Formats: sequence, structure tokens, C-alpha cells
Amino acid sequence: MARSKPREVKFSPKLLYQQDPVRGSVKALGSKWTLLILRDIGFLRLERFGQILRNNPGLTPRVLSRRLRNMQKEGLIERTVRSDRITYLLTPRGEDAAYVLLAFLRYGLKYHALSLEATRLKPLPSFQDLVKEYNGRRSQN
Repeated sequence: MARSKPREVKFSPKLLYQQDPVRGSVKALGSKWTLLILRDIGFLRLERFGQILRNNPGLTPRVLSRRLRNMQKEGLIERTVRSDRITYLLTPRGEDAAYVLLAFLRYGLKYHALSLEATRLKPLPSFQDLVKEYNGRRSQN
């Protein structure tokens, strides 16, 4: 008697939390270079294509162009065209995504700092302190 293939049952989410917002967030932010570009625009205040490209060794102009276009479609950044230049700025949605970077920053300081000895000398800032500092820098601009 031949065995039949198991029947696949499709799961259709019935509640909002079952739609897995983490999956959607990873899709929007998880492409290689996206978080670094977000860091450059949001934290380092680099707003020109060439500035972002120079700040990320290994990033090619073609990939940067694609990532910027995808980030614009996702609503993370705004592209402004003036007569003499093109600039990129975070949108409110992009500013919300910057909090993901703050969590990465704290994790990196705690576990991947260049000098673990240096991180032991100063107390590690809490996530709330990083958020306050980020919000303070945003209000200054």
C-alpha cells in the first residue's frame, strides 16, 4: 500500500499578533547595509549619497542606490531633490526604526566592544539613557 503525501495545512492568522510583526520588521530592516545606512542618516547625520558611500567600505554605489530606493519605498527615508543636490533624511517611521539601532548599539557595547576593558571602566548606559540622548540630539537639529 503506497503512502500518500501528508496534506499541508495552511495557517491563516486570525489575530494581529499572529501575523508576526517581527517577520515584517526583519524584511524591512534586515537587508545587508540597511541598518548601517539608517545609522549614517539618523545618528551621524550623513545626508548625501557620497558621504554614506565613503563611510561604508565595501558598499558599492549600485547596492547603496538599491537600498536607498527600498528604504524610501518602505517609508524610512525621504529623498529631497534640490537644484544643486540630493539629500536623504529620516522620516518619522525611520526615526522609530532608529530605536532598533539603539538596542544594537547597547548590545554591541556590551558584547562586541573593541576593548572589553574600556567598557568595564565606564558603566554601560541603559537603553533608556541611550534613547534620552538620541532624543536630545534630534531636538537640537
